[in-house]
Amino acid sequence: MLLRSVTKHVKDQNWFAVALDFFIVVAGILIAFQITNWNEGRVLKKRTNALIERLEADFGRDVLSAISIHNYHKQVYADALLVLNDITGREPMSDEAFLISAYRATQFNRFTRTTAIYEELVSTGGLELVANTKMGATASLFYGTTIMSDYERHGESSEYRNLFRSVMPINIQMVVASVCGDRALTIDQTMNEENLIGYECALDLTPEQIEEAAQILRQHPSAATALRHRVATLKTQNSDFGSVVQAIRPFLATRELLEKRSQMYIWNEE
Repeated sequence: MLLRSVTKHVKDQNWFAVALDFFIVVAGILIAFQITNWNEGRVLKKRTNALIERLEADFGRDVLSAISIHNYHKQVYADALLVLNDITGREPMSDEAFLISAYRATQFNRFTRTTAIYEELVSTGGLELVANTKMGATASLFYGTTIMSDYERHGESSEYRNLFRSVMPINIQMVVASVCGDRALTIDQTMNEENLIGYECALDLTPEQIEEAAQILRQHPSAATALRHRVATLKTQNSDFGSVVQAIRPFLATRELLEKRSQMYIWNEE
């Protein structure tokens, strides 16, 4: 229809009408292009918001896990330093306190990501959609760090952990682990950042058993060297991860979200 009109106007040499027809064609194309862009923008925005919502929920719970893991390893560092100071004669401890701290200095904690949403974002290109948001950028920083895996790798293979497990009588290890090992926390305890391992406990052992076990470690020629390496490594890891924790803390999940997303098992409800 429009083509016939243009042809007629050209034949009639009605150049104003030709220009008007041309303007109508160009305007129609531009409007159609704009509508297409607008629709695509709406779809993209909707998808981005959905991804951000999913990432926000999972990231918020992982932030809580990260804070717990950081506090956990700060406690392990403190216990390792106490034992080292005792062995080197700087600050002697009671035999029971020494044995408890000696066991806790062997411990490490693992980070288990809540879901695979981050991997999904990376594999589908969705990360690019949320990376320009503050939460998306911070999540990328968090999930990209190796410190949490370093905690696990070094903790599991540390010279001190191997030494303690090799020389300490197994019955002593079992008793200390059962009453002074990692504990389960309620949601409120977790939100209050109570430690999984830094709580008071008492050993169900005789004074003689406690003294004998403590002396085994105190007198071992490699104990101080192994502890120095453990202390130095944890100090560096805790310092580095502390910076990450400060960056991600604003995205901590609310208690309401934690109750709704019950697949996170960092706590046990009473």
